[in-house]
Formats: sequence, C-alpha cells, structure tokens
Amino acid sequence: MHLRSTLLALLLAASASFTAARAATNNNSPNDLRAAIVYNIVRFVDFPGSGNRLEMCVARNADGASQMLALRGQRVGNRSISVRMVDSASVGGCDVFYLGHASAAETARARSHGVLLVGDTPSFINSGGTVGLVRMGKQIRFEINARNAQHAGLTISSKLLRLAARVEQ
Repeated sequence: MHLRSTLLALLLAASASFTAARAATNNNSPNDLRAAIVYNIVRFVDFPGSGNRLEMCVARNADGASQMLALRGQRVGNRSISVRMVDSASVGGCDVFYLGHASAAETARARSHGVLLVGDTPSFINSGGTVGLVRMGKQIRFEINARNAQHAGLTISSKLLRLAARVEQ
C-alpha cells in the first residue's frame, strides 16, 4: 500500500504545471480532477504512430467536457495535445476519446476506431472501454482494461497499471 501511495504522489506531482494552472482558476471540482487524471493517464500510455500532435476527442455532453479543453496545448513527451469537442462516438482521427457517461453501444462505436477510450460509468472497462474513472468514497480512481488497450495497439506503463484501482486482463 505504501508503494501505491508513493507512486500516486509521483504521478500527481508530475502534473504540477497543469494542476497548478487549474487550481488558480478553480477549486479542484470533480471535473477538474477528471481532467488532471486523464492528463496523467495519457502521459503513461504509448500510442501507435508518430507525429507531433496527440488528438483528444471529448463528447460534448460529457461531465467535465469543458474542463478537458484545458488540456489543449499541454505536452505529452514530444507531442502537443489537441482537443476537439464532438457530438458522436463514431468520429475518427482520435488518439484519446473521453466519453463521460457512455452507453455500451456508444463505447462499442468509439472502440471501432482503436483509441484510448476513457469513460465514467461503473462498468465502462467491461463494455469495451480502456480506462474507467470511478468514484470510491470521496476519491476519483481509475480502472484499466489491459486487453482492450492491447487490442487498440496501446502500451500502458506498468507504473500506471500498479496505480489502478483495478486492472482487467
């Protein structure tokens, strides 16, 4: 448990520039925390392909969609995050897709595009999602479906896997 706490502290400290900027403008609402968590997760995922942009799509109706816009321009390695709001889970050209509370059908449509899918429903990783943000008491934690990540051609750092509340193989 001590190792998990230490790794979590390191993960959160690594995003100091993003969270400090958000804290200056807000009071760390759950939606701000979701954006910070998504940013930190993306930092520990290797995406197929190359390029200087990491394309992030955000479902316009998702909780925290506007807070995800704060990720625009943030750096992940040598890539800059580009964020666009979308109305449909069937849009293509996304490396990361934040769906929020998505139905199994929406998740399946988005999954067909082979991206890192992030959502907020309790069974998200069991219905095709890659990373599920889940509430545990007053905390927002995350779960990972490693099999879905592998099928999408993603490599998730073992450090991130150790921090997850649950990993589905």
